[in-house]
Amino acid sequence: MKRNFLFLLLTLSAVSAQASVGEFMFVSGTVTVKSGTGQLRQAKKGQEVDLGDTVSTSAASTAQIRMSDGGFLAVRPQSEIRVDSYSFHDKPADNSTISLVKGSFRAITGLIGKNNPRNDLVKTPTATIGIRGTDHEVAYIPPKGE
Repeated sequence: MKRNFLFLLLTLSAVSAQASVGEFMFVSGTVTVKSGTGQLRQAKKGQEVDLGDTVSTSAASTAQIRMSDGGFLAVRPQSEIRVDSYSFHDKPADNSTISLVKGSFRAITGLIGKNNPRNDLVKTPTATIGIRGTDHEVAYIPPKGE
């Protein structure tokens, strides 16, 4: 029984560790994280960012995230981003897709963008952008009423 419990605990820890794609390095103001399952939490420095998370900032609020491949995301005020896909194992299949729902963010490319530029994507409601540089900023302001 103890072995089964230990095996289950180790398995759950491994699954949890695989889901993490980055970590909040800086949080200022009101920054919320909505998990892929719909759970809400306040972002804090040192907290992990997981696959499927949506990060939202209010007015006068910002967040900086260090991704596991060494890249950085700076989420600007009144913005919302979602981690749609992210896999980093230093292999050709590595990929990153970040959706910008509204507002803006700045990104500094990590190893995914440097080693596999075709697999580093940013999606907005109006376009999907393949990132070919090391430092970029994307903004999307929805039409009034959305």
